[in-house]
Amino acid sequence: MWLDAFRHRTVWNAAANQRRYDAPTDPWTFVHVDPSAVGRFTVVSLRSGLGSVHDGDWDRPANCRRIDETPIHEGLTQRFEEGRDWTETVYYGHAIEQIEDDSEHKGVESVGELREGLLPALDDLYADIRDEGYRPNRGVVYDEPEDAGYIHDLEPMVLVGREGEIIWTEGFHRLVLAALAGVDTIPVYVLRRHEAWQRVRDALARMTPEERPPKLDQHATHPDVRDLVS
Repeated sequence: MWLDAFRHRTVWNAAANQRRYDAPTDPWTFVHVDPSAVGRFTVVSLRSGLGSVHDGDWDRPANCRRIDETPIHEGLTQRFEEGRDWTETVYYGHAIEQIEDDSEHKGVESVGELREGLLPALDDLYADIRDEGYRPNRGVVYDEPEDAGYIHDLEPMVLVGREGEIIWTEGFHRLVLAALAGVDTIPVYVLRRHEAWQRVRDALARMTPEERPPKLDQHATHPDVRDLVS
């Protein structure tokens, strides 16, 4: 099963990071991020598992897209902030186009499934987040990561760039809906960290607050170092 390979690779990453770095982390540990503060996203392979560390330019703006320029963001904003009917949103047109061109949109293969299944589910999810707050799938859909039956049962996933920028990569609908509902933070898994950012984590782990230079101290409040800095 593909998800089994994802879990095995995650275990491998955890062991490798323990050997290589001063401040490795449990890849299944949540990082809590402000959804409204995330401006970019990019798509990378999930096959490397959680918690991998990579060098390269994958985090550069040229290799990412702005979230607020996507039809999903625009369409969900039209629906939930402007109160438009689904058929009057960019989201609806985008979904229909994908179904016609690619035969599916987010697992939906027909216009009937879109209207009767996905769109009502998005309405319910937004209302639930707005009224009850954001609830992670963990503890509701699954108890432990090993219990998840499909990759989308897991929490949203992010990448952390060289300067600490949070870049979205999985769970896009939940990100946008949480931001529109005014949720302060949501729990996510870190799929990948840039090697330069991992060096920042290592340096923070080695130094006391008094020893940190200003360039390093500016990262002390970053959500991805809360396991290192009290």
